[in-house]
Amino acid sequence: MYKMLVLDLDGTLLNDEKYIPEINVSAINKLYEDFGVIPVIATARPLEVAKFIAEQGGEAFGKYIIATNGAILWETETGKTVSRSLSKEQITRLVEVCETNGLEYEFMTTKCEVADSKYSYRRTIDPMYDNMGVPFNYQSNMREYILGQDDPIPLFAVNGTEEELQVAMKELQAIQGLQISDLCTRTTPEKDPEGKIKTLGYFDIMREGVTKASAIEILAENLGIDKKEIIAVGDGGNDKEMLEAVGLKVAMKNAKPSLKEIADVITPVDNNEGRSRKICKCIA
Repeated sequence: MYKMLVLDLDGTLLNDEKYIPEINVSAINKLYEDFGVIPVIATARPLEVAKFIAEQGGEAFGKYIIATNGAILWETETGKTVSRSLSKEQITRLVEVCETNGLEYEFMTTKCEVADSKYSYRRTIDPMYDNMGVPFNYQSNMREYILGQDDPIPLFAVNGTEEELQVAMKELQAIQGLQISDLCTRTTPEKDPEGKIKTLGYFDIMREGVTKASAIEILAENLGIDKKEIIAVGDGGNDKEMLEAVGLKVAMKNAKPSLKEIADVITPVDNNEGRSRKICKCIA
């Protein structure tokens, strides 16, 4: 019945050490070999990071990759890339809004994630870049870096407290031609006065019409696959459109409540415990 399995990375396919649990590698490859279900990575991460993860999963994983929240669709066999990046004008306005409102921001190129070094204290260590053997790309002058590099910027992220983001939202929405994700959250190394770990909210911002769902639709049309024949698995705010666009909606145990509300299946275990047997059972 199902022909495609679309998987978010962080909080979904990957454990917190940023590796694919072996149980998932085995189960997903079995789906491909025994049922012909094509696994597709769909992530906000840059393309080169997604390729690195695909290599962990074996041949089946690397056929098609959706990166930077749908802005990039890459096909291994043909080398064909569909890219829908933000314009320089949009990026300039986004930077202005962030700096006016004192918001942290970062962005993705096809190769890496770039963040402001003055906000590095807000970030937990990302094992992904250690696993890849490359340093995280911190810059002391984000404006200068943007103007000086030629690689397209398909995704721009605005970070802050929920209150700060709400204040800035009207200005963000006034910028023409943007696609703004639902609110996502991430933990920081900081703690509040009660000793609880702080969280930050963020919006992923792409060119208008760019979502993981839109990239899935392009790929499905190219492969002659109906949306009813697609499974999508995710955990975050930027996975909502993806789940809404497919036949079987799977939310992780650790997913946001808003994602669980629209899911057909909620996994009984989280991303650190392995869960692909549940997906196998749904397909079989």
